[in-house]
Amino acid sequence: MTKILVPVDGSAGSDKAVRFAISLAEGKNTEIILINVQPSYNTPNTKRFFSQEQIHSYQKELSKEVLDHTLEITNSFSIPVRTIVRSGDPGKEICSEVKESSIDFIVMGYRGLGAVKRAILGSVATHVLHDTTCPVMIVP
Repeated sequence: MTKILVPVDGSAGSDKAVRFAISLAEGKNTEIILINVQPSYNTPNTKRFFSQEQIHSYQKELSKEVLDHTLEITNSFSIPVRTIVRSGDPGKEICSEVKESSIDFIVMGYRGLGAVKRAILGSVATHVLHDTTCPVMIVP
């Protein structure tokens, strides 16, 4: 079975990527794995005002919203879909998931930060392109 990993964040770009992954997977022995990466919020100030349970609950709530929205797109298709939630740096977590789950292909959206922000902050897509071991398709 081929495994396609689709990072999702609830944006229009990730929705496009999901639809494209479905078009690739339809009629084939392919599983789509949706991954949502939540920020870790592991900072001294956050820990000072919120318990680990509150932080975890907040992350769970946010990821549920994103995945519920995304699963609405996939529900009308008979393609196997699995969801994964991770916490941390999105680029690193996506690349780790590729290794751990033996992913064959990544389809991801590109939100386009703009030249200045991208130069300063980088992008998840750029990180994944440089650090993963499998093919990546960026859906504009």
